[in-house]
Amino acid sequence: MKAKIIVLLLVLSAVLFSGCAGNEQTSPEENVTPEETVTPEEVSTPEETETPEVTETEEEVETPEENETEEVTPVENETEEGPTINTSNIRTTPYLVRLVSYRAYPTSLDIKQGETVAWINYQDSPRRVFTLVSEQGLFENESLVYRRSFPYTFNETGVYNFTVVGQPKMDVSITVS
Repeated sequence: MKAKIIVLLLVLSAVLFSGCAGNEQTSPEENVTPEETVTPEEVSTPEETETPEVTETEEEVETPEENETEEVTPVENETEEGPTINTSNIRTTPYLVRLVSYRAYPTSLDIKQGETVAWINYQDSPRRVFTLVSEQGLFENESLVYRRSFPYTFNETGVYNFTVVGQPKMDVSITVS
């Protein structure tokens, strides 16, 4: 019985090693670099060119007339005054609302008009998809998968409330001034 096992192992190892060894044949042209070939320059025959005859024409000399231009004073465009956004104090990087441990951090924000808030899902154990809802209907319900963010820029002043479906401790209130 032991002899059969030893023979079987020898045959099996021979098959395995024969599959690992390849039939390598070196080609004689493997390391040959191609030589540069020089192409002869094309020789063109010169074409005959004719010299044009010079004809004399009389030149008329005109005195330039003075052009009168009417000065137009620009009229200021009258536009309706809408909400103006002072961009000098606007934060360029978005505020982050982190969704982690079934809570939202921070739960309230005070931002300026024109600034951006980004919600990021950091819930990794278990990885969940949260659905962000704007109670004022600013956007459609947004699904946030793990490590993905949803940015929103607030262009109007007011108080806005956001909830996460099925998570009462993930409410966020944002005041835009």
